[in-house]
Amino acid sequence: MNVPSLKKPLIFVGPPCSGVSLISNIVFHHPALCWLDENFEKHPTSNFQHKLFKFTSKWRSKSNDYPTNSLMSALANDFSPTPTEATLFWDLMTRDDVDFYRGFARGKLASPMEISEISKILEARVASTEKERLALRFTGPARLCYLQSLFPDAKFVHVTRDPASTVNSIISSQEWEFQGKSMLWWRGAYSLQELAQYDLLRQHAVAGTAFQLNKLLQTTRQEIEEVNADLLTVNYEDFVANPQQVLLNLLEFAELDPDLNVGRALKRSEIRCSNKVLKMPATDINTVYTWCPAP
Repeated sequence: MNVPSLKKPLIFVGPPCSGVSLISNIVFHHPALCWLDENFEKHPTSNFQHKLFKFTSKWRSKSNDYPTNSLMSALANDFSPTPTEATLFWDLMTRDDVDFYRGFARGKLASPMEISEISKILEARVASTEKERLALRFTGPARLCYLQSLFPDAKFVHVTRDPASTVNSIISSQEWEFQGKSMLWWRGAYSLQELAQYDLLRQHAVAGTAFQLNKLLQTTRQEIEEVNADLLTVNYEDFVANPQQVLLNLLEFAELDPDLNVGRALKRSEIRCSNKVLKMPATDINTVYTWCPAP
């Protein structure tokens, strides 16, 4: 077997509720890709967990071969791993001022020690699972400066969605009630003027959430320009309208051959139309676009 490398890792980024998890989960069915699961997050250096992943991840693809409501499909799904962002791993491996839980990490670069230690663990993961490429996913701040300093030849996929639809989905989630509904959830990129502005919005869930979403999108655009990232932007509405073509374009960008497993995963996925925003009150829609204009 060739010496493992982290050449051209595929990294998905995007705001929460933008479709980044759905699209990446489908692409992660590609047999060439090695991704991270909950067991890796808990035991990132365990060779046993890597080998277990190699076996159980096959069940994830196998589940697409069985009828949707069959017992075998249910068993395959129950016993197969699912992709995760592995936030605990990234927080453990990075210094205090690089926060993969709530931080923007604006302008932060990986230190030589971080590059060495993180690469060593991820190379072992790829080698143990006998995959060709590493694949990662991050929702929230893109952290492109840090990630590209860690993976100079990374191929990034930035998933975006209509701001009103995104805000509507975010504030409908139970987690947001205890996260950013009435406080700034992501930290480290706001000016004093922006902090003062948010104080006037914090009691208005729609406006406050749109304000935070705008900051995510704004900082990602800035980072794309700063690092000149090899990046493909995927619009969720385009994906809903023509998922097969969008996936083909994505795989071509990623330098991955079309694969039946990805196609089968697409057919089994619940792709929801993003026009739920039409159910929002007109005043809320206007509020979203006031604080987070559509690009």
